Amino acid sequence: MNAAIEVSYRVGTEADFPVIKGFYEKLDTFFREIDLGLPQPEDVGQAWLDSFSRLYGKFALVHIAEIEGQVVGFMLSRIKRVPPYWGGVMVGTLSDMWIEDKGRRLGIGRKLSELALDWLRMQGVHSIEIQVLAQNDPSWKLYESMGFKLELRQARLLWDDYDRYKDARG
Repeated sequence: MNAAIEVSYRVGTEADFPVIKGFYEKLDTFFREIDLGLPQPEDVGQAWLDSFSRLYGKFALVHIAEIEGQVVGFMLSRIKRVPPYWGGVMVGTLSDMWIEDKGRRLGIGRKLSELALDWLRMQGVHSIEIQVLAQNDPSWKLYESMGFKLELRQARLLWDDYDRYKDARG
């Protein structure tokens, strides 16, 4: 960790939503570059914000990393209930994380993850889940070093005529 750069952390507010929306759009671009096989909505950043904003503070929370007062990263954590046939318990998810280039290699990803884990634990969740794209080795190595164990594999079969589905707008 670089001691010359001071990073501060805080819980995000709705005032941060425009900045983290832009970060999510970068994250989505990265996902598609490493082969996410799902259609992209017209305004992916807004669709992402809409997916948690009305639950914010109760079932979703964003932690923010700043350098010199500038937001350089975020982690979104969420809470969901698993189906009754899996126990029906509340489970936390480390949902999305982005760190700008100037914030990388400073331990920000680990610290944001730890803050999210602390919040989820305080909410009384049974356990924490993550989903990491197969080609995202740095993220998997981080979570593995934090004690996450591979439990479930997910795969996707794309039809030969998949191109007609790429545009989610129809």
